[in-house]
Amino acid sequence: MPSSAAYRTRFKSLFRAYQLIGYTPQRDHTYVEINRILREHYRAQVADIVQELQAVGATVSQDAGNDLFTINEEFTLSVVPARCRTIRGSNRFRWLVRLDTSLTPDITVVARMQPGNEAVLDYYLLPNIDDLAERIRLAPENGFVLDVYRFENLSFLFTLARRQLVEEVA
Repeated sequence: MPSSAAYRTRFKSLFRAYQLIGYTPQRDHTYVEINRILREHYRAQVADIVQELQAVGATVSQDAGNDLFTINEEFTLSVVPARCRTIRGSNRFRWLVRLDTSLTPDITVVARMQPGNEAVLDYYLLPNIDDLAERIRLAPENGFVLDVYRFENLSFLFTLARRQLVEEVA
C-alpha cells in the first residue's frame, strides 16, 4: 500500500482520492478541505501582515519554529485563523479559537473567517495581559468582555507598530 505522502503528492489528500473513486465516507470530512484552504489563506494573510508592518516602518522577525513574530524588538505577535462553523440544524455560527499558550505572545491576532471560510470577517487583537482561556468560543456578538478587542481591519495594529521619532526636548 502506498504511504500517506504518496497520496498527498498524487491526489493532494486521501480524502480527494476517495472522492475520485466515488467513495463517500460515513463521517462528514468537509472540514478537512476547509482546513487546507485555511492553511493556504493563513500563509497569504501572514505575508500581508508582515508586508504592511514593514510598510509602516516596523521591523519584523519570525521564529521559524513556531510562527511567533517579534515586532520592533519590543513585542511579540501570533496570528491565529478562526474557522466559521455552522451549528447543526440552524443558521447560527460559532468560531472556536485555540490559543497556543506555550508561545505567550504579547498580542494574538485572531482572524475570524466569514461563513464559507473564504475571507476574513473581522479581527480580534487579544493581549496577553488579559488572562484569557486557551479555548475561546466566539459568537456573532460576544458582549463587551470580548468585543472590546474586535476590529474591522488591522489598522490599529499597524498604528501600534509604526515607529515614531521623538524629538529631544531642549
